[in-house]
Amino acid sequence: MKISTVITTFFAGAARVLAGMLFAPGKGSKTRSELSRKGYEYKEFISDNINDFVETVSRPLDNNLEDEILR
Repeated sequence: MKISTVITTFFAGAARVLAGMLFAPGKGSKTRSELSRKGYEYKEFISDNINDFVETVSRPLDNNLEDEILR
């Protein structure tokens, strides 16, 4: 996944959460609970994507290091 997609998704989600807070018809405790849940979901999403990105980038580096060691 491209880093630009991750960043765009993050900001789109943040804007959605802020808009939800401003126009929320529910009680404050319910809104805070929902924000907490969404924040956790976004944190997990970003964490997973960063881990995938690091794995993808490090894989070619690991292969090159193994090739150098074998020479």
